[in-house]
Amino acid sequence: MCSALFVACSDDDNDGDVTAVVGLKSFGFYAEDNSALAEDYIVPEITGDMRIAVPANTDISALVARFTTEDGNEVKINGVLQESGVTANDYTYPVDIIVTDTKSNTSKSYVITIVFQSPKIWKKITDFNPTSELAGDFAMKVNPKDNMPYIAYTVDDNGSDKLCVAKWNGSAFENVGAGNFSTAVSGGIDIAFDPDGIPYVLYIDKDNGTAATVMKYTGGNWSVVGNPGFSIKANASSGTTLAIDPQTKNPVVVTISNNASAAIARRAPELSYFNGSSCVTGLTGTTYAAYVPVATTYGNSVYIAMSNHKAGYSLYKFTNATIAPVVEGGFLKEGATENGIKDLSIDIDGNGNVFLCTVDNADTEDGNPRLFKYNLESGQLAIVGGAINNVFESHNFYKVAVDAQNTPFVVYRDYKGLKNSFVINLDNETKQWSDAFALNTASSERAFVDFNSNNDGFIGVLMEEGNVIELYTYADAD
Repeated sequence: MCSALFVACSDDDNDGDVTAVVGLKSFGFYAEDNSALAEDYIVPEITGDMRIAVPANTDISALVARFTTEDGNEVKINGVLQESGVTANDYTYPVDIIVTDTKSNTSKSYVITIVFQSPKIWKKITDFNPTSELAGDFAMKVNPKDNMPYIAYTVDDNGSDKLCVAKWNGSAFENVGAGNFSTAVSGGIDIAFDPDGIPYVLYIDKDNGTAATVMKYTGGNWSVVGNPGFSIKANASSGTTLAIDPQTKNPVVVTISNNASAAIARRAPELSYFNGSSCVTGLTGTTYAAYVPVATTYGNSVYIAMSNHKAGYSLYKFTNATIAPVVEGGFLKEGATENGIKDLSIDIDGNGNVFLCTVDNADTEDGNPRLFKYNLESGQLAIVGGAINNVFESHNFYKVAVDAQNTPFVVYRDYKGLKNSFVINLDNETKQWSDAFALNTASSERAFVDFNSNNDGFIGVLMEEGNVIELYTYADAD
């Protein structure tokens, strides 16, 4: 997808041979060369200076341009010879590009100015009101194939909680298969998609040993993957997570043991994966007690994070049916003596930076959420944007998602105020958190945020009252 650009006047320097042909023949910024861009920005016709509009909050401090010139020309910026598709430059301020014919020394200059498009804002799209009473469990994720948000939720079915899934089709919600398709649910629901867009759901199966069950939607129906209740007895309050192995396209599940007499210790994590015919148990213990596992994918691997009470957080990598620690007992600010065990959130940007939204008491006695960034290649760890100005409480939530420009967004619940939902994002210029934007004014129970490949953002919020899930999108301001 290409965005249109505006071209203005030119500036020539004709001190050399007037017969020489000098100039740019093409110029643009391509997403393939720039992780900060979600699409290509190509000048349709070069007649002089160029003014290029990119999305608000795009990091333009190290953009790589592709260009072609007349034969025998070279391109310099600030005296540095440029290589198309390779050399990065800071476009925070207008940049002078000098094109010179190497034989005649005739040159031509262009000014490239990058401006930001009108900023986007979060807007409410609609309320989702299921016909049955919501039972309090909910998850939302964007399908990578159709770029639309799907919500998995539970409803009351004659005293038992049952699973339903619905998707936003751009104008309305529609059911994904039949409703109430699961056995009795005891919490712990999650939703994920394989690379082909096939949805999978996870839940703690009350009818099958209070253990994990995974189902997938194909051929218009939901069906169990492997065997129902395949995991150890699980503790929904300690968390469950689901991801799809990018290589096998099969589900990977982490649950937390809730049985002191089980084969593994209470509060120990168990990783299970489907091998095509049955579910196999992998990770059955870690150095620390575990809570609230979360998972996402990057490259050919599944990355799993979890809280370790008073010992920080751990990150693991699952590839080729093997689990290995990346960081154990880290992601904790100096001075902290406690960290959160009620919620955790993870996402990974296009540069291999893991963003982990955590809670610790380094700044306040009650604790504050904060966002860590960990680079998978270098191992460099940093706190992003400082502490999030929201005192933590056990019923709070805080979810992170990174957009196509690698900008992290966090949605959270304001415990001390109206208990409503707010969203913030990192400002790429100041490197600090933006002002918090209130999504609503009523008490909310849970929220999720996600972005699609077109950089459309979605937030789903389960409200405490009204039997409603609110859906928001990140759109251009009117």
